[in-house]
Amino acid sequence: MEELEDVKQFLPTTADVSDLRFEASDIVIYTDSKDFFLDNSETVKKMVSELKKRVEVRPSSKLFKSPETAEDIINDTIDDKAGVEEVIFQPSLGKVIIRAENPGNVIGNRGSGLEEIKEKTLWSPQVERVPSINSKIVDRARELTVEDPEFRKQFLHDVGEKIRLDKSVGEEWIRLASLGACRQVGRSCFLLQTEESNVMFDCGINPSAEPGSTENFPYLNAPELNLQDLDAVVLSHAHMDHAGMIPYLYKMGYDGPLYCTKPTRDMMIMQTLDYISISHKENQSAPYDSSDIKKAVKRTITPEYGEVTDITPDMRLTMRNAGHILGSALCHIHVGEGLHNILYTGDYNYDSSEMLRPADTNFQRVETMVTEATYGGNNDEQQPREKAQKKFLSKMKQTLNKGGKVVVPVFAIGRSQEILGMLADEIGRDYFDYPVYIDGMIKDANAMHTAYPEYLSEKVQKKIMKDDDSPFLKENLHSIGSYNEREEAIEGGPCVILSTSGMVTGGPIMEYLKYLAPEEKNSLIFVGYQAEGTLGRKIQNGAER
Repeated sequence: MEELEDVKQFLPTTADVSDLRFEASDIVIYTDSKDFFLDNSETVKKMVSELKKRVEVRPSSKLFKSPETAEDIINDTIDDKAGVEEVIFQPSLGKVIIRAENPGNVIGNRGSGLEEIKEKTLWSPQVERVPSINSKIVDRARELTVEDPEFRKQFLHDVGEKIRLDKSVGEEWIRLASLGACRQVGRSCFLLQTEESNVMFDCGINPSAEPGSTENFPYLNAPELNLQDLDAVVLSHAHMDHAGMIPYLYKMGYDGPLYCTKPTRDMMIMQTLDYISISHKENQSAPYDSSDIKKAVKRTITPEYGEVTDITPDMRLTMRNAGHILGSALCHIHVGEGLHNILYTGDYNYDSSEMLRPADTNFQRVETMVTEATYGGNNDEQQPREKAQKKFLSKMKQTLNKGGKVVVPVFAIGRSQEILGMLADEIGRDYFDYPVYIDGMIKDANAMHTAYPEYLSEKVQKKIMKDDDSPFLKENLHSIGSYNEREEAIEGGPCVILSTSGMVTGGPIMEYLKYLAPEEKNSLIFVGYQAEGTLGRKIQNGAER
């Protein structure tokens, strides 16, 4: 294509290029030249400046050393303090992924460690942080992200070619259709269309609907939507009311890219696998299976915050921190050459919370905004965060002092980490020497947070870097993994119990209510939204039984 021809004019005669191809909106150059692989920064800088595209140079299979030799070199080069756990080679992409407990020790001062590995092995190194908490679900999620690199290489090239198709000349128009979420909490799904493109934002479930009912899913049978014509799906964050039906799209024939941040991708895997597991335990049929999740992951593209990414011939996506949960994003679409700018917010938060930085709304232009409004009704009144936290801690202290248990229904991702962050500041004070139990998928979500500290606030980043101060590794924090451990929490002394589900629609929270609700000395504290129709809302509205 013309854009690849433009790249060639910047290449020196010594570049010895073996392959030149698209990788979604990026351009990748594979070279047989050791010198060009190791020293290409000036050439790439000129290309990026002129073409306004990201460009990467990778080694061809003729250049890099064998995986066995390269792994020996990597192990000899990296300091033992790095805690290297796994080295994964992807020959078709010329990449080696190094998973380590302390990535900084691999990267080195100003990237010197990576440069040394690159020079000695002639592979392109990439570093990932190993979670400081063991989690089989997180391990499974990460396995899926590196499967079938040969497929990924071809898929990303095909996506890149579609993005660069010549735009047809015709009438310019934009249509935005709601396929869910409006006038209700749940099943968020929107369809953005132009003459050129069809892009979906989110595809979630309705947490308060009966499993299997049509009220549980977005209107995917809407006349505007044809999955075969869908060019891209953009996922704002991994809560099930936004992400729960993403694998179903792939089951029903969608075969295109899914755009989201890396933490959102990994937590979407975790949440949807758990959704299947819970459905089976409750003798319900899930709308998809693990093979559909795998299809989605193999087609996921993960832009960084602030990167401008072409996703169709006439749409560019920019994601910025939404401050809601780990990896959550405000999604900005620039349509055409300055025709229109649309911002889809998903959930967002302007406060500096226990875990995250506030939302970043640094967008130059927005003509249309689709905003989440769960707490935005005429009669909604939000307490200041500080006041709400004081009330929580006061009620918790009262309950513990009289020998009771504090039961807190929480969402596994987001609210549970906020509460743990708040409790971590109390731990060590004279009054607080009580166990804190976490049940459900909270431990796995905590593990994911320790794998991506760069997405958290600076305060929490520093604490995670020092394991002895991490809010996820406090001595009195106990993860429940069996019925016996749950029984211990129920029958033992005063304690705090954080358990899913956050709206009391199922999961281990039901066991705690069953045994602990009759005792007047115990307390139930809601810390998240209780959707209409859920058991949490019924209790909140005053139901006594």
